[in-house]
Amino acid sequence: MTIMKKIRMNRLYLLFLVHMTLCLGACDRELETIEPYDVYVAIPKTDVTRRLVEGTDLVSKVFSDTSYVVVDGLQATEVRYLSSIGLAMKLSIFEVDLTNPNILIEASTPNNAPAFGRQRMTVQATFEDAEGHKVWGGVNGDFFDGTNGTPRGILYKEGVAIRTTFPDIYTTFFGILDNGKAAVGDRALYQTIAPNIMEAVGARATLVTDGIVVSQTDFTVEPRTCIGVSEDGNTVYIMVIDGRNFHYSNGMNYESLGKCMKALGAYQAVNLDGGGSSTFFVRNTPSFAADRFEIRNWPSDNGGQERAVATGLLIISKTQ
Repeated sequence: MTIMKKIRMNRLYLLFLVHMTLCLGACDRELETIEPYDVYVAIPKTDVTRRLVEGTDLVSKVFSDTSYVVVDGLQATEVRYLSSIGLAMKLSIFEVDLTNPNILIEASTPNNAPAFGRQRMTVQATFEDAEGHKVWGGVNGDFFDGTNGTPRGILYKEGVAIRTTFPDIYTTFFGILDNGKAAVGDRALYQTIAPNIMEAVGARATLVTDGIVVSQTDFTVEPRTCIGVSEDGNTVYIMVIDGRNFHYSNGMNYESLGKCMKALGAYQAVNLDGGGSSTFFVRNTPSFAADRFEIRNWPSDNGGQERAVATGLLIISKTQ
């Protein structure tokens, strides 16, 4: 190789080194300005969602947050958010003030009959909806036999015990007592207060006991319906979590349900039937129009269609 060729090769090599040095420096500066991930801040708009944000570690970013008074004594909240593990979530929440003398919570059954079967909640509601006894909202109730509609746990309507069965140690219940207060508990509590129960449906997993979130061994994520009661029994919290729809809402496990219930204000809370049964509806007009009951969640059966269920809970306003 000639001396001139060696000089040219050396110059090219030096130029290459300078170029690489500049590129690496630029890349380093660029990397310094790139965040490894977006930083989210959960900013609630309503008091209910504020309680969830401040009382749990579940909410990363709030997408939408709306509260509205369905009727005096009944408030509904609907919130969509990004969970702390990066999943889309949709919650629908009722807060029921039982100190309002015109507000009732009643158990519902198909055709309002003291018998077992299956019927959509918006249809069950029509059989109890009347002037002076208007249904303003409701959710599904107990787990049930898919063939004949027999509920798994207890069932009381208007003080009448239709079913008093506790099939196992995991069975719980929600009830309304003759003093107008609500109660949530297990078989032991039921045996104590059974003579005072006016309305009741069975339930399953205990989520909150005496203000403490219960540790769980089942971490399955599903659509859920759950219910909780304040320490004085005057406020009822009902929550439906949509699931099985990745881009819309993914569902929740029992422990997260318990965290939400406690954050809302529940001193005792249990899990109702979920999955495709989870239903949350409100009345959208004071009139008795055929379409007055509106589903506000997304039932996971058949692309959002209601499932026929055995029992439910209806929130009713009474007038003299």
